[in-house]
Order: sequence, then C-alpha cells, then structure tokens
Amino acid sequence: MTSNIKDGIRNLNAEDRFLKGVAVSVWQNSGDNGSNWTRYALAKWPFSKLGVSTVRGKYNIDTCSDFWNNYEKDIKLTASIGSNTFRFSFEWARIEPRQGVYDVTAIKRYDEMLDCMEKYGIEPNATLWHFTHPVWFDDLGGFTKEENIPFFVNYSKKMFEIFGKRIKFWATFNEPSCAMFLGFIVGIAPPGKILDLMAAGRFLSTMLKCHESTYHALKAMPGGAAAMVGLVSHHITFEPASDGLLHYPAKKLSEWMTYWWGWEVIEHWMLTGEFKWKLPLVGTRIHWRGAPGKGCCDWWGINYYSRGIFTWHLLPGRRGDEVLTDMYYPIYPDGMFRAIERCSEFGLPMYITETGIADAKDDRRALMIDAYMKAVLRAVAAGHDVRGFYYWTLVDNLEWSMGYTMRFGLFEWQPDGSVDRRLKEGSKTLVRYFRTLPESLAEVKESAQRMQAVLGEDLGVEAALEAAGVPIFHPETEAEHSAGDRTRGVGDPGDRMNRTRSGIGEGIGKGNEEGVGHGEEVSGKERCKRKALGLQKATLSAAFPDSSATYLYLIFML
Repeated sequence: MTSNIKDGIRNLNAEDRFLKGVAVSVWQNSGDNGSNWTRYALAKWPFSKLGVSTVRGKYNIDTCSDFWNNYEKDIKLTASIGSNTFRFSFEWARIEPRQGVYDVTAIKRYDEMLDCMEKYGIEPNATLWHFTHPVWFDDLGGFTKEENIPFFVNYSKKMFEIFGKRIKFWATFNEPSCAMFLGFIVGIAPPGKILDLMAAGRFLSTMLKCHESTYHALKAMPGGAAAMVGLVSHHITFEPASDGLLHYPAKKLSEWMTYWWGWEVIEHWMLTGEFKWKLPLVGTRIHWRGAPGKGCCDWWGINYYSRGIFTWHLLPGRRGDEVLTDMYYPIYPDGMFRAIERCSEFGLPMYITETGIADAKDDRRALMIDAYMKAVLRAVAAGHDVRGFYYWTLVDNLEWSMGYTMRFGLFEWQPDGSVDRRLKEGSKTLVRYFRTLPESLAEVKESAQRMQAVLGEDLGVEAALEAAGVPIFHPETEAEHSAGDRTRGVGDPGDRMNRTRSGIGEGIGKGNEEGVGHGEEVSGKERCKRKALGLQKATLSAAFPDSSATYLYLIFML
C-alpha cells in the first residue's frame, strides 16, 4: 500500500513516511516441515555420536508461538504498540515445497496475513529469504552454486506476480554475510560447515549475484518500476580490548571477523562492483567485477546490534563498565550512528531493519531502546536519509542455534506455556516512541532537530548513559585508556545493571527526581524508573512543544 492505508493516517506516499514497527522471521515463530533450518535444528552437531544438539536448551522449533496460525493476534499486537509497518519473511519451503510445485494453501495464508495488515493500517515489508530455503534447493548445493540462481529468481518472480500489487517494500536477502559466517565458518547454522572458507566465499559471491539477478527480474515485471527492492545487511565491527603485544592475536582475529562476519566485502561491492574474497596467508581466492551493487538497490537495510570486543584470551568482552546484553556484546549506541553515517555513502534511502536486545531479565531493554532510537533520530537530524526503524522482535522466538535462551521479544512468550505474549516493562519505552513520533518523515526530522537543540547533538544519550553509571568510549579517545581499564571479561549482566541502578540512585538529588519529594525513601529500582520517566517527558516535550505535557505524560503511562 502506498498511501492512506488506514483511516486516520495522513495521505503520504510510502517514501514520505517514517516507518516504525517490528521485524519477524516466520520460521523462527512457526517452523515448517521442509526447510534447511528445520532439518538442521532437529539434527545433532557436530558430533552426532555424542548427542550434541544443534539448538541450545530444552525446547526446539517444534515448540513455538505459532505465528503461522496466530498471525492475526500478532499483527494486532504490532498495531497496538503504535507500529505502522511490519517486516516479515516469505518462507520459500512452505511456498514451493517441491521444485516447481507451489502450495496454494501457503500462498492463501500469506494473502490472509496481508489482509490483516491492511485491516490494522500496517505497511508490509517482505523479505524473500531470511536464512531458510527448501531442502530440495539445499540438496542441489543451494547458494554455493551459481547454476542454482534461477530457482530463487523464479520463486521471487512468483511472489511478486501474486503479491506485487499489495507490497511496496521487498528485500531479496537478509544478512548474507552473517548466514555465510555462521553456516560455513563456525558451523552453527546450516549447512553446519566448519572453516570451509572457500565454500563460504562461493556462498556470498553467489548470493550477491543472485540479488542482482532478482532485482532486475522484479523491476522488469508489471508494477516493478514502482516497487522498492532492497537488500538487508548485518553491520558489525570487531575490535581488540586493548593495544599491545598481548592483544595482537585479538587484533588479528578482530580484523578477520570484521571482514568475514562484518560487512567489508559487501560494502566494497556496493561501492565499486568488485567482489574480493580473501583468505588468511593465501590472499584473494575469488574475484570478479560488475556494476556497483548500489545500482541494484532501491533501499538499504541496516541490521545493527553492537560491536564485538575480544579480550587477550580471545573471549567476548567489553570496554570498562559497558553494559553487556545476554548475547555478550555491549549496548553501543554510537555504533548505530556510525553505521548509518557509513552507509550514507551508498546514496540510498536507509531503514533500520533490525535492532534489539537479548535481555531475559528485562533490566536493560529500556536503556537500549532509548539510546538506539536517539542515535537514529540524531542521524535523521543530521540529514542522513533514514526512513524507518524496526525492532527485533515482536515475540520471544527461537533465536536460531541459541534456542529460547535469548529473549529479544517485546512480548514475553514461554515455550512451557506459562506466559503467552505479555508486554515486557522495558518494551514500554519503544511503545512511547512509536505512539509519539509523527508519521511524516519531514516532521520526524524537525522533531529530532528540536530535541538536539534542547538535549545536545547526541540527544542526551551520553548524559543519560553516564547518569546510569555507563562509561562512554569514543574511538578518538579509547587509545588513552590503559589496558587495565579497558580489558574486562564477560561478567554477569544482571550484576552490572544492579550497579548501574545504584549509580543512578546515588547521582540524583531527592528533591529533583520525577515524582519524588524531599525526604521520601525510594528504592534504587524505583528511583531508576522515575528518573527514566522524567527524562522521557523532557525529551518528548522538547520534540513536540505544541503538545500538552500532561497529554504526553498520559501517553507515557499507557
């Protein structure tokens, strides 16, 4: 839908709207019976005789929240939090379970999902490949063989033929470099190869060529010229915890991790059209040149979570007292701004297609959402062409090989059946943003600039983190820190947030807290909560001076 998809939404073209919503993978919430990931998840890895499961924890994909049959419930939840868009995946294995045979029942189900999105005023954003494909395609060699490209192109054309009039935004692939690294280098995703570096290079090379072929095929179809066809990439860099000889192995590992799992190969291809796949010691092994990749993208998807830090003993770490997520990387909002700034070189509209936090205790989610959203708004205020923000994800799901141990969802869901889609306390920060930010991209930019005028260039992120006891490290000053200050191993994130909360409580004058009078005894947790509400009220009052502060406060309390 390109305009006015629901009564009450202003008559804006899709390109003029600021999209705010959630992203999901249908497989992660539904599973299937015939994909590469289902086969992998139900197998053993890497030593089947030892009985090591490919998925961590007690539950596997056969226990799930079942989006496939509960899509209306989940799309309604998406709308209830203030979203105007929903990013989802077409599941190729469901749609074409056998080569050349399309399942009309599966296609009808997606039609019903789109009906539901239209009902709730939700702009669909469809991903054609989100790590999963049919086992028959996998058995043919998948994306390690260029001769398989036509299979994906034909499937994509079929989807566009059926749904092209209903979907404006399309992504061919989700995170090619991440799928390559996990599947062919560390082996914790299908096909489960370990250090098969040449196959990894072939996979990434083929996928980029396949994206280009698919892009041109869709644009040549009826309605293709009006469609927005893009590519979604994972943006992460890795660094050693410190300098010096002791951290030299960590430095070299960081360089190769940034090259492989990061996005240097894709960035170079996007800017120059040149693909170069290098291996340690032996140099470039795969090389070709074509038109710059940015020429076959109408928009660019940024998946950003953090940056990785390696200690001298090559374990995940952090700098100073940065707050770690459950995934053992820190909350690092400055990296979001830098990723946007770097991707701006492509000259394409950008959407934050994924960002989120694994936080089982739900004691860091609000901090992360506030800091990352402000980093995005800072980029908008600076003139970078960011047109949307998708949180990963709506409901707790199977986080691939990590199973249900990583809790990214805005809504809690427990595989034992004890909790079904309960909004988490930390998620309310995102709800407040979504319900308050304008629909108009131009108005979002104006609001972000007003926030800057009141709160500073970074919209108060640095001050808020420092008030919470979280140190700020800038690339230009990090070298000044000693190895002892900078190098920390992975600690318990919950303990870290207890110290953070204590820091907030100690740093606030009792008479200056939101809703706290002189002499009132308040716990550290309550003090943190009230301080956060006060900061959010100040932020949005600065952004929307024409609105009633009381009205905004009531929105906050919903």
